[in-house]
Amino acid sequence: MNNSSRLNADEIMCLQMAGLPTSEIIKIDLTRFEELYETNPIYEEYIGKANTMLDRQEAMAISAITVHDDNFPKRLLAIGDDCPAVIYCLGNTALLRKKKAVAIIGARACDKEGYSMAFRLGMKYAQEGNVIVSGLALGCDTAAHRGAVDVKGDTIAVVATGLNLTHPKESMQLQKDILASNGLLISEQPFGKANPTRLIARNRLQAALSKSVILAQCPEHSGSLHTMRFARKYGKQCFAATYTHRTDANAGNYSLIDSNLAMPIYL
Repeated sequence: MNNSSRLNADEIMCLQMAGLPTSEIIKIDLTRFEELYETNPIYEEYIGKANTMLDRQEAMAISAITVHDDNFPKRLLAIGDDCPAVIYCLGNTALLRKKKAVAIIGARACDKEGYSMAFRLGMKYAQEGNVIVSGLALGCDTAAHRGAVDVKGDTIAVVATGLNLTHPKESMQLQKDILASNGLLISEQPFGKANPTRLIARNRLQAALSKSVILAQCPEHSGSLHTMRFARKYGKQCFAATYTHRTDANAGNYSLIDSNLAMPIYL
């Protein structure tokens, strides 16, 4: 598709509102869009809504990158039907083009060992030149981002809200610190609050954007295991941190290791 036939962000968002999946949106050129626009009166309303959202985002320095843009992350395109049609970005979008990226994830309610593990992993892999990808949540996510920021490394926070909000509110200072250190926040939500569905969907983007996914700590039942499942689905390298003693807090790590679903990391 040449540049003149590619769709703008408002047109891509219009197609999203009309319920089209990314796999169809990516194939639609300007001629086909104009045909759809002429035959679907609701598209005019959708375009208006999209432009209103884009104007609001522009006022907050939020940019939209679509599957029709040359700088849309190739790693997201690689996940096929799971790929979002648009990602919204706040901060240093050049990080999306860096080849070395590691997701460091784990439970919100981690123990002190888990927090320390995520922090040290964030430091170590950032110092080795990796972009640290995590989810801005409390616990392990916070520790991983902090580890990267503290060594002046690169980090991307993938969030489940629109970028006009911070979730959880306790992460407001962390968000400011990430942006101040030339980091990046991304979301596939133009606006709005997080919910369980959006949080799980966010997890797939963390896995997709990374070459490897490392589980710092989680119990046997944890949302972090969704991210590990996405990592396996997308063919990513999967790792889990090990500990001196097995506990309920790190049971999820050992479940993956014992099942040969993740390689152990000794740190």
